[in-house]
Amino acid sequence: MATPLNVGLIGAGPWARTVTGPVLAAGPQTCVTGVWSRTDAHATELAAQFDVPAFEDVDELFGNCDAVAIAVVPSAQPRFAARAARAGKALLLEKPLADDVAGAEMIADALRATGVGALVMLSSRFNPALDDFMAGVEDIEPLGGRGCFISGAFLGGAFANGWRLERGAVLDVGPHLLDLLEAGLGEIVDVRASGDALGWSSLVCTHASGATSTGSLSCTVAGDGRTEVEVFGRRGTARFDGRTVDYRAWANRLRDAFALVARGEVHPANVERALRLQHLIARIESQLAANTVA
Repeated sequence: MATPLNVGLIGAGPWARTVTGPVLAAGPQTCVTGVWSRTDAHATELAAQFDVPAFEDVDELFGNCDAVAIAVVPSAQPRFAARAARAGKALLLEKPLADDVAGAEMIADALRATGVGALVMLSSRFNPALDDFMAGVEDIEPLGGRGCFISGAFLGGAFANGWRLERGAVLDVGPHLLDLLEAGLGEIVDVRASGDALGWSSLVCTHASGATSTGSLSCTVAGDGRTEVEVFGRRGTARFDGRTVDYRAWANRLRDAFALVARGEVHPANVERALRLQHLIARIESQLAANTVA
């Protein structure tokens, strides 16, 4: 069996505690070797969960790992990502890459300059059900589609705070929906948005193939959430339901992908894709803001 990829964690918030840390610690492709957080007590608590050191200095963390997983707020991710890239560490990054295009470009530039590998937490890309969906799309001669990411995450709980409540669903879960629409219909070259970033946002997307799609985004809806995309074609339909997921297989595929990226391979959930999604998000937010002013 190959030696596990030694991963240092930056961040000790809810996502690091419940997803990134436990998944990477479970191995065998990866293992957690240390934790750093701006809040020492949080780092110490999470490090104890994995029986690894909590570091007071990020550079000391870098000296104890081969790769870095970052789970911090979007505004902070660019500087940590660039610093880790300069230290030669492969990266597992959160979506969105940053809170604006400039920050996302800072990450992309750092990776281009250093040549280190990076994977972005576009989580549906690690769901085996996405493979079946994309295979189905190939068989139906697609014309268009529709998708949504709807939840009540901002109504209460661990993620109902901070930047998510300030910026809304577009910045938080927009990358997931836009990526799924691209998985089904190809690159989005234009998007038109209406609605409210803090309530309900509606999108009309044009794809490079000439197909069009619609999307709905909201994290302030009570009841059962859903993440789904349906593509319609001349020979049938193909549907992806994000609620259909084998979490053990999902975690295994994430670890496999991170290990492969660290060895220099490119995964569909890469930084260049995430940078393009960041540009789309900026356009959507700008249009929603203009609609609000009008």
